[in-house]
Amino acid sequence: MAKRVLIAARGEIAVRVARAARELGWEPITIYEDADRSSPHVRAGVVSVPVKSYTDMDSIIDAALKTGADIVHPGYGFLSESPEFAERVLDAGISWAGPHPKAMRMLGDKASAKALAEKLGVPTLPWCRAESPEEAEACAEKIGYPVVLKASRAGGGRGMRVARRPGEAASLYKLVAIESRLGFGSGGEVYVERYIEGPRHIEVQVLGDEDGRILHLYERECSLQRRRQKIVEEAPSPFVQRLPGLRNRLLGYALFLAESVGYTSAGTIEFIVDRDGNAYFIEANTRLQVEHGVTEEVTGVDIVKMQLLVAAGGRLPLRQENIGLHGWAIEARIYAEDPWAGFQASEGVVTRYREPRGPGVRVDSGVEEGQRVSSRYDTLLAKVIARGMDRGEAIARLRTALQEMVVSGVETNLDLLRVVVGSSWFADGEYSTTLLEEKLPELLREAEERRALVAAIASQLHGKTSTGRGNSFAHTVVSHDYGWPWPPWRS
Repeated sequence: MAKRVLIAARGEIAVRVARAARELGWEPITIYEDADRSSPHVRAGVVSVPVKSYTDMDSIIDAALKTGADIVHPGYGFLSESPEFAERVLDAGISWAGPHPKAMRMLGDKASAKALAEKLGVPTLPWCRAESPEEAEACAEKIGYPVVLKASRAGGGRGMRVARRPGEAASLYKLVAIESRLGFGSGGEVYVERYIEGPRHIEVQVLGDEDGRILHLYERECSLQRRRQKIVEEAPSPFVQRLPGLRNRLLGYALFLAESVGYTSAGTIEFIVDRDGNAYFIEANTRLQVEHGVTEEVTGVDIVKMQLLVAAGGRLPLRQENIGLHGWAIEARIYAEDPWAGFQASEGVVTRYREPRGPGVRVDSGVEEGQRVSSRYDTLLAKVIARGMDRGEAIARLRTALQEMVVSGVETNLDLLRVVVGSSWFADGEYSTTLLEEKLPELLREAEERRALVAAIASQLHGKTSTGRGNSFAHTVVSHDYGWPWPPWRS
């Protein structure tokens, strides 16, 4: 009998999970809020059910029961890292496509995870919990400035502030605590940690099953960030490739942590690595990551299918010795946002949408022409992934794919991504978590110049006046290699 999988998510990840379920011969069920009823993910299910909210546990579990769902897959975001939701799903007699609630509590809370890592001997940066501004300042003085204040239950770059001078830890404490309560519904727990200048952000993908088998799928490089949120990821890491022994240390730490909590399903163990190659555990994500696709491309493992099979009571059909790295994959996240306005979310109707094609190019998308994009939800529109035999080929394919990608009607970060992927420092793999923001003014200038060139060519070709940045006419009639008319076979 076919399994029925209710997907408690929206957008591109709901489409991705639905596809994996169908490939297994199972039936995907999608959900939607009233304001989201026209989104493409709604049509990805054999049936789609309205819910009060993507965070309303009662409404979602009721939908699962009424549709006869055997499994709930939480995707990412919303309730995906809520142990309370996982418990309620299991209590309703439905399988959960994620780790056990106990493991989610132990690893999902950042402070608890750091305490566990310390106990196991996994390296961490100096840190301490703080329950008041005064305690935060005392922690900072003990550790030594600069420090970073973090909310224990936060993510996506939020609930995090860097304090560089005496007195700043106390003043930032309340802000971080408020962000934690408002954005994540937590109690506002905060801890203080030593801040490393210009590190690499590297994570290890793990998979586990009910028989206690825990495997790694190697590492991902996630250092290209804006506002502490990832926009480009790659596997493997160019930094790890250059440092003998670092990969084995990272993989060993990740497996040790996952094994200590009896981890099941997919998860990510994350590290900060300094310029000398010293690695420090910072947090774990007890869910499927946005960037899982790059790992799938270089290992050949369908991570979403593995989650579903484990949730259905199966064993991982994999052996560690048979999982290898094959080639290179790089992902660029396309957001509806305006880099020239501090990455402010962009709203509107997508008037033109064209995805790139070609060898080694994959697009995970949850958008289509005519769709209204709202800042009510995460503004991720699509993920463009390019795979090559080596890093150079992957970069070349991604650069071409981004040139061919067309999104009109809303502002996006596409032009910024094109400049980043075409830069010499990216080609050399020489970047850190802070480099993008340091170079942002010059990157935006270059992107503006290229946009102006596109607009000028469009004006000459069509005898119309174009205003440059944000002009959808220019974006529609000229290809994004900044000079050649859009080929008719692409239309």
